[in-house]
Amino acid sequence: MRGVVTVFAVIVAVVAIFAWSNGGTVTVMFWQWPLVTGSLGLVVIGAGVLGALLAFLGSLPRHARLGARSRELEQRVNVLGGYGADPGSPRPEDTRRLP
Repeated sequence: MRGVVTVFAVIVAVVAIFAWSNGGTVTVMFWQWPLVTGSLGLVVIGAGVLGALLAFLGSLPRHARLGARSRELEQRVNVLGGYGADPGSPRPEDTRRLP
């Protein structure tokens, strides 16, 4: 985990240095229409943030399906293990969810 944080910190530092050193004005065009006029560094950072946001939003349906499947399987384990059939039966410890 520490290695991932270190790599992320290095990437953030490199992007910050890039943004600081590229202050020239650039116009981002879509087809024939100008969308944004600003510094190159801010355009690159904005594109990265927008890409991360779109990737996150695109992954939400899959996360919802996996969460529902996980709950379904936990209920199935409880039923097949004899838990829940008798109100006085002992309950298993909650399963740990992996990150």
